[in-house]
Amino acid sequence: MSIQTGGPQSAQQIQQDRTLKGQDQPMSGQKMMKKTIKLINSAAGAPMNQNFIDKTSLDALMLAIMSERAELLEETLREQVQEVRSKNNKLKNANQIMAKARAAKKGSKEEEDTEMPQEVKDFFAKNDIPWGDGGKKINPNETYKLNSGEWDLAIENMKGWTESLTSTSQLDMTKLQSTSGKFNQTFEMMSQFISKYYRSGDNIIKNI
Repeated sequence: MSIQTGGPQSAQQIQQDRTLKGQDQPMSGQKMMKKTIKLINSAAGAPMNQNFIDKTSLDALMLAIMSERAELLEETLREQVQEVRSKNNKLKNANQIMAKARAAKKGSKEEEDTEMPQEVKDFFAKNDIPWGDGGKKINPNETYKLNSGEWDLAIENMKGWTESLTSTSQLDMTKLQSTSGKFNQTFEMMSQFISKYYRSGDNIIKNI
């Protein structure tokens, strides 16, 4: 996150910007609020026991609300990112398993069965995917030998499961983009708000 201010920056502003940015991880909304108020008080030359932004002022309340909103959006954003990553990993795994199922089908014919690999059985069982007519489910501890037609049904069921997961993943991406936009907008508002007080603090110092 960068802080944009109008006009040339003073040495003090640059140092404050560096402090706000941090060196390790981005600050959460709550941490940003606390550090911002401290920096504004310092820039304004306020005593340690006095706030340049009074705790009960409208500006302080606005900053608190924006900080809390940023905190909530940050938490939601992290959860949505993890959900998208999880589904992407499932889709990647599904493609690998489907390749194994197709490879196993190659040796099968209508009159000749081939055994379902253990990885394929585990995937079907874990994701509750039927493998044949009538919604038959896989028991990973049993042996299954499928002919060509049965393999076709099993692979089609896998395709249906994958397509469904792809659709929900796309919806999750849309939600993620929306949350990301709100998150960036909130921090932009906070940056503008903070910049206003940086300039106010500088003006106070110059007039001393």
